[in-house]
Amino acid sequence: MECGECTACCTAFPVKRLGKEAFTDCKHCDKGCNIQDTKPDECRNFNCAYIQSKIDDINLRPDKCGVIFEKVDNENFFCTMVRGVEITALAQGQMDSFVKQGYTVRVGV
Repeated sequence: MECGECTACCTAFPVKRLGKEAFTDCKHCDKGCNIQDTKPDECRNFNCAYIQSKIDDINLRPDKCGVIFEKVDNENFFCTMVRGVEITALAQGQMDSFVKQGYTVRVGV
């Protein structure tokens, strides 16, 4: 899996080394990362569940479904809302599926 045109995490999350606050546009992001080779470890080490999964449904990509899914450990998923994107029924169904599988799902905005 690849990010494709999705840059949701570039906006949603803070990046301390860049002085970037959560839910603000990253000045290094323009249809992808402009500092790919030198980006901070906090960016480099983040992989949303869409990237980690083998699900080949572009409709679950964060910029399409409205949620950045992040598997924290074997018990927890974080779900961060994507600014300007309405949560789709498919994303809600995915959160419900995680709960049915025994995960705790924490939702943040």
